[in-house]
Amino acid sequence: MPNDDKKWMNLALLEAFRSKGSTGQNPPVGCVIVKNNIFISSGRTSFSGRPHAEENALNKVLDKKVLLNASIYVTLEPCSHKNTNGKSCADLIIESGISEVFISCVDPDPRTNGKSINLFKKNNIKVHSKYMEKDALDIYDGFFSRLHNNKPFVTLKIACSLDGKIALKNKKSKWITNELSRRSTHFIRAQNDAILTSSSTIITDNPMLNCRLEGMENRSPAIVILDRYLKLNSSYKIFQDNINNDIYLYSLNDSSNHLNKLSNIKKIMVNKDLNNKEFFNFIFRDLCNKGINNLLIESGSKLSTILLSLNMVDKLIIFRSGKIIGNDGLPFINDLNHKDIEQLKKYQISFLRILDDDVLEIRNHSNEA
Repeated sequence: MPNDDKKWMNLALLEAFRSKGSTGQNPPVGCVIVKNNIFISSGRTSFSGRPHAEENALNKVLDKKVLLNASIYVTLEPCSHKNTNGKSCADLIIESGISEVFISCVDPDPRTNGKSINLFKKNNIKVHSKYMEKDALDIYDGFFSRLHNNKPFVTLKIACSLDGKIALKNKKSKWITNELSRRSTHFIRAQNDAILTSSSTIITDNPMLNCRLEGMENRSPAIVILDRYLKLNSSYKIFQDNINNDIYLYSLNDSSNHLNKLSNIKKIMVNKDLNNKEFFNFIFRDLCNKGINNLLIESGSKLSTILLSLNMVDKLIIFRSGKIIGNDGLPFINDLNHKDIEQLKKYQISFLRILDDDVLEIRNHSNEA
């Protein structure tokens, strides 16, 4: 009988990918249970993070005897800390009679980090750790960044013309890209825990910044707004169309009497003496404390330029149309004032797709010169 370990782990990775952006501060995990190379069950992390993927997959198996000597494929090391029922996912797997565990990534959370793997080995369960790890890393970029760097994984999304402009000189920008690109943007939003923008972008474009794909409306991310001088009022769409989502408002001024009729707004005051790097480090640390793993930036060129100049953007998602605007258009990034080619930041292409007559580029930050 053929051994299809990669096939089963790929199925687990697909389960994890489907839950990315919907699991709160918990990581999105996929799980598949197999016996004699026959599929038994699968699960993924529940909405908001509980129950975990392993518990969901195990609970689907009605005849528990089937689990004896089965194999389980998980994209992240099962937790070793107890849930509300007093059991960890590692405990549940051991008690089930499963005899073999495939794990893509070791959990960096100190409550688990390698503990479950050791527990499995002590209970004579065969363990394959870091199995297809490279295939899983994109799923955990935000979770790892939050735990290792105290910073969400930051993705900058850009919709631009063929010559890199985001709007005409008169600031008109609808629509530079096509409908398929715009629908893809909604899916990308659903995979992020929060989306950050500025008061200037809200005043200029009046965006909603939610996910409007049919059946995925509940996957809209939390909203993060930089409104340093409290320019916004409740009439903007972003407040009217995100009443069920948390909105984090960062300002330099006292906002205690601002937008008080909106109960979902969480107001955070930032020290006005901070420079740009300190300002964003404060915001990113605060978002990490709120459990934000993946942060999407949708804003104008001013904010994009600041974040790129500070080396704070981990990934670029660029939707590029075939339209040409010209040099009088608004660029997606302003002056960076480099003097040498060696100073230039590099983003390596990781994904490329044609969307009708648009092109989608995904590029990850590179440390190479």
